[in-house]
Amino acid sequence: MTDSSGEDGFVKQTLKMLAGTLGFVLCAVGILGFVVAGFAIDYIDEKLEEDCEGVKGTLVTETDLDEGKCGEGSAARDLLVVIQYPLLIAGIACGLIGARVF
Repeated sequence: MTDSSGEDGFVKQTLKMLAGTLGFVLCAVGILGFVVAGFAIDYIDEKLEEDCEGVKGTLVTETDLDEGKCGEGSAARDLLVVIQYPLLIAGIACGLIGARVF
């Protein structure tokens, strides 16, 4: 029989604590990423509305004075919209895993 209070128990306990801490850190990163993505989407929407829509935007995009920035901004916004909720879900999942490990 092995003694669980020996070095083997200490290693398991340390690994559980590290895994739990990593889970909570990833949880915070995921939730923070969700919030930051929301702010970035709003900012890009405002910039696209200012610079790429309306009479000024039509003139700029038709004469290619924007050098493709309107298209790049729209693509970046679409990417952020796609990854925003998976970041939240991953953060919550990591938090739940971290809570279970502790």
